[in-house]
Amino acid sequence: MGKITLSGLRVRQAWPLEQKIDHTVGAIEVFVNYCKKHDRKPYVSFSGGLNSTVLLDIARRFVDPDMPGVFCSTGNEWPEIVSFVRHTPNVTIIRPQLTPREVIARYGFPLVSKEQAQIVRQIRTTKSEAFRNYRLFGDGYRHMGTIAKKWRYLITEPYATSEKCCEVLKKRPFRKYNRENNACAMVGTTAFESKLREQGYLMRGGCNAFSNDPSKTHSAPLSIWTNADCWAYIRKLSISYCPIYDVPGIDRTGCVFCGFGAHLGGGSRFRILYTMYPKLYKMAMNYSNNGCTLRHALRRMGVELPDETQELF
Repeated sequence: MGKITLSGLRVRQAWPLEQKIDHTVGAIEVFVNYCKKHDRKPYVSFSGGLNSTVLLDIARRFVDPDMPGVFCSTGNEWPEIVSFVRHTPNVTIIRPQLTPREVIARYGFPLVSKEQAQIVRQIRTTKSEAFRNYRLFGDGYRHMGTIAKKWRYLITEPYATSEKCCEVLKKRPFRKYNRENNACAMVGTTAFESKLREQGYLMRGGCNAFSNDPSKTHSAPLSIWTNADCWAYIRKLSISYCPIYDVPGIDRTGCVFCGFGAHLGGGSRFRILYTMYPKLYKMAMNYSNNGCTLRHALRRMGVELPDETQELF
């Protein structure tokens, strides 16, 4: 596939909905045909969220009515998500080997963003002084991939910060499922969601990327869609979706304890969790690493928690 530029992506993101649907159907068909040719089983990685709901519907409506879905139950989803998944036909439920509590205790808290959490972890654990200095200061010319000044305090905190939650709770179970079932996933991620996913789309050169190594084969047929496109599709075709999205303040789902982006929006995700599910909120706040709780780490990050007055540090 030819190289796609950022301006080319912007053109595609501006396409009308019908054109995006056609594009996505085409990407799914190419991926399904590739899987058949290599004796692999295609499926939709179904999180119960908005994007994967749209992707599963398109795959079943336009390509294969029997397209399976696979959901990884981490133990920290909104109860509405779990219920919605269980009521969606032909969806297999898999689980990680570790519980969220065990992952936090072993690897650290997911704080700030995936990128910054990874940088903090690498600064604290690398044996390369040169790499550590680059993550801290850059090389005098480049500063991409360096820690932001605001988050430097995380380097010396008594608790660990890490991006490993997603790896352990979601990616590993899917890799295991793929190996055991000779399967390949389509994911509902979009380039619109983050700079990291935008860069990934541009590097792959499109929605699909194929490799002789099945683990490096990637399909994200909704890559050029926006959040508004997904809602437009759902309304246009009257698609059922998880009712958690009808709760004011929730526009994205995921692990309820996640600290990525929690400092933005005044901690609204935790206010909603505390109001709707106080026991689940309390459980998450008590996750700990090296004797420190998630509650403490979030407050250090500047998150205003709903059941207390934030202290000054």
